[in-house]
Amino acid sequence: MKKYWKIISIVVIIVLSLGTFYVNAALSAEQYPGFVIETKSGDANEIKPLVLEGSYTDTSSMNYVSANLKITAEGSTYKSYSFLDQLIGQPPEMISELQDEYRNFMRGKMGSINSFFEDDQHLAYADVDYKMGSLSSSDFKLDISLLNKGDGNINEFTVKVPDSAELEYMYVDDVQMIGNELTLITQNMIRSNDVGYDEKHIYTVNLADQTIINHESLYQFSQGQGNVHTNVQLIGTSPTKAYEHIILLKTEEEIIEEMESSRVEYMNQEIISYNLATKEKENIDVPELNLKENQLSFFDGSTLYFTKLEGQELVVTPYNLEDDQVGNALSLQFPGEKDNVQVPVITVNNGKLFAVAPQMNNESDASVSVADVNTGETLFEGKIVLKDSSQEMGRYEIYLHEIFLK
Repeated sequence: MKKYWKIISIVVIIVLSLGTFYVNAALSAEQYPGFVIETKSGDANEIKPLVLEGSYTDTSSMNYVSANLKITAEGSTYKSYSFLDQLIGQPPEMISELQDEYRNFMRGKMGSINSFFEDDQHLAYADVDYKMGSLSSSDFKLDISLLNKGDGNINEFTVKVPDSAELEYMYVDDVQMIGNELTLITQNMIRSNDVGYDEKHIYTVNLADQTIINHESLYQFSQGQGNVHTNVQLIGTSPTKAYEHIILLKTEEEIIEEMESSRVEYMNQEIISYNLATKEKENIDVPELNLKENQLSFFDGSTLYFTKLEGQELVVTPYNLEDDQVGNALSLQFPGEKDNVQVPVITVNNGKLFAVAPQMNNESDASVSVADVNTGETLFEGKIVLKDSSQEMGRYEIYLHEIFLK
């Protein structure tokens, strides 16, 4: 009988703990303030597809209570998560939408939105699996899944990562699909003869044969030599769209130590285009733009978008890959408190550029702008503000880390 009482006691504790968790979560959600995107000028319909995802933090007390926040044209919501989600992490909004629409296919799939590819006919997923040892990792494999939206058929298989003896870690940076081939761009960490280096690698998977038919290193770079550091970044795109090219930005920088601080000095930057269909790689030279001043921020499949801040103005300069031409720059106002303007987050879709200040607090709002990339015309200007301006608020901070269009 005693053993049953122990089981009953454990069950009661679990139930009470879960109940307390959900009650506290519900009470907390009611206390969070509402936010809206207020129109300053232009057509408010331009922001109807806009979805901003980030976090809200109450900094008025030592508790620093945080919540996941979503802001759209309709207002703000604080998504409630299950007890399990709180333990293992909360999925991005785009993954949550895929889970709602393709529940069977999405079951058990974790990771970032970079592990997914979607078009009208297919939804594909790729992730890395490996064994963790006491000293090193081993047995690296790629888990591949493909959903045919037409008939609902799911093709799932696992392939061994070739030449993985010196791999320490790897993750998926991007997934693309061309014909019957799935292309994976990965970040690999490798150690050879006690020397560590990073690598951008590309794997081509034949979906019919369920085999890796080609793989190559796009770039290898040392993890650091003295004060000189090299980084190769995959330039951001719309996460689930198909592209024929990928764009890489290679940056060499030097850390200069000074008396009481240190600073970063850029030594060299290179832009590299890789054609997924032809497997050809080429350097892109944009002599009209100083890469130290103009940040490569986005690629929409045909055009590169460079951004820079001039005072309280965001200047966006397009560069078309097909004709190798720099387009007319467009300017957007992004006022900040005492000239402290954060570099806005941008995305481009159907000839329109969406830009949002990534941070706001109780003393400054976050600007939101939409512009026509062809004409430079500003279609919408607004800002994120409290829904109830009369509401008394303590100190808070909002960080917006995802911007996408529904």
